[in-house]
Amino acid sequence: MRVYGLDCELCARGVSASIQRLKGVKSVDVSLKKGSVDIALEPGNTFKMSDLRKRIRENGFRSMEATVTAVGQFNGSRFEVLGSGESYDVSSPDSKAETPVEATFEVR
Repeated sequence: MRVYGLDCELCARGVSASIQRLKGVKSVDVSLKKGSVDIALEPGNTFKMSDLRKRIRENGFRSMEATVTAVGQFNGSRFEVLGSGESYDVSSPDSKAETPVEATFEVR
């Protein structure tokens, strides 16, 4: 996920520690050069993108677009992430795929 305004080492450490405390987070890697946060999650987690965005906002930054890889199922043009209760519009769902499937997509 790109994070607007994330450009100092002290801020990066604070954001990383804050995100690391979210349930289901395995690791956090903050890149000041790219202004981004890469997060690896524990298998079977119920992590919500909305919780991540809230945590970033609470730290004084603005979350931007993200590339997400998740396990879930297609429901028409929506991809429903298993265990999180969240769903996203996706551009070209593979409706013939067996469920659950792993999909990578952009979130704005």
